Amino acid sequence: MNEAYTYNDVLIEPQYSEIFSRSGVKLNTRVGNVNLDLPVISANMRNVTGSKMAATIAARGGLGLLHRFCTIEENVQMYIEAINQFFDICKGDDFKKQFNNTPINIGVSIGVKEEEKKRFEELYKAGARIFCIDVAHGHHILVKDMIKWITGQLFQWARGERKKITIIAGNIATREAFFDLENWGADAVKVGIGPSPVCRTRFNTGVGVPQLYALNQIYNAALEIPTPPSIIADGGISSVGDIAKALKFADVVMLGSMFAGCSETPGNVFRNEHGELYKVYGGSASGENKGENRFVEGIIKTVRFQGHAKYILREITQGLQSAFSYTGVDNINDYHKKCKLIPISTGAQSESRI
Repeated sequence: MNEAYTYNDVLIEPQYSEIFSRSGVKLNTRVGNVNLDLPVISANMRNVTGSKMAATIAARGGLGLLHRFCTIEENVQMYIEAINQFFDICKGDDFKKQFNNTPINIGVSIGVKEEEKKRFEELYKAGARIFCIDVAHGHHILVKDMIKWITGQLFQWARGERKKITIIAGNIATREAFFDLENWGADAVKVGIGPSPVCRTRFNTGVGVPQLYALNQIYNAALEIPTPPSIIADGGISSVGDIAKALKFADVVMLGSMFAGCSETPGNVFRNEHGELYKVYGGSASGENKGENRFVEGIIKTVRFQGHAKYILREITQGLQSAFSYTGVDNINDYHKKCKLIPISTGAQSESRI
């Protein structure tokens, strides 16, 4: 067996740099047919991305990806509200954005059951053009069938429409899965089987691949394809340093726990017996999200209340700019090539406080 590793097992090696200021580092990237100014996606989880969070992330350069744990009618209304809130944020005194018929980076999620085809149709009619086929195991015939159905449906509606939408599929963790999803027609893939702190897949099933190792394998697979799907690192990230490590191989990261305690996430703020403020955060495969008490692979936990997401996004932006400057690059493409990850010991982990 090969040795596999994840974020806490490595550090980024500093290199000679001619970057005079981190403010000159650009963090723009691409996910399928979508251009982003910040390589961040808010996780499409019930307790993370509703309309307000999706609008906030999109307005500040990332991709807001709405969850699907509601009725189709509620999902359509959530999408419309997110679009309206996006414009409200951009008109505010604290943030300005210029529009030149630029698509709004707010996406939606669908499952793979037969009734999810109706969800796709209604969200498409409402204007959605970024779709995430959201299941725990993306290397599956039902994902294949849904991608093929979407492609066929769009061909019937308008032959040139397929190039105007982005299909994200996942989750996966192997080279074989990446090649298959690319062949099936996915524009981007979510990588991550079990790394999330609210995911119990590895504990309950023994199935998974250490996250950084999975990203490395899939990145190498992508180098073998002329125009590969974008790689989304999903799960296991607890700090900006982890984001920087993930971007060695990924085009963008999906964040759940880092945003879960923000004002913009769905749900109420509570106070515990110690007077501390908190919110509730749960995995997509938890019983609450599934609406059932049968065998599940996710849990519900509490997270500290963190205030507005814009402050976390500012910390992410500045931290990534610093990481890029330590590596001697000012863009993500060069970062992929030049960033060096070095394995560390348990003593080095303690020294690094990770």
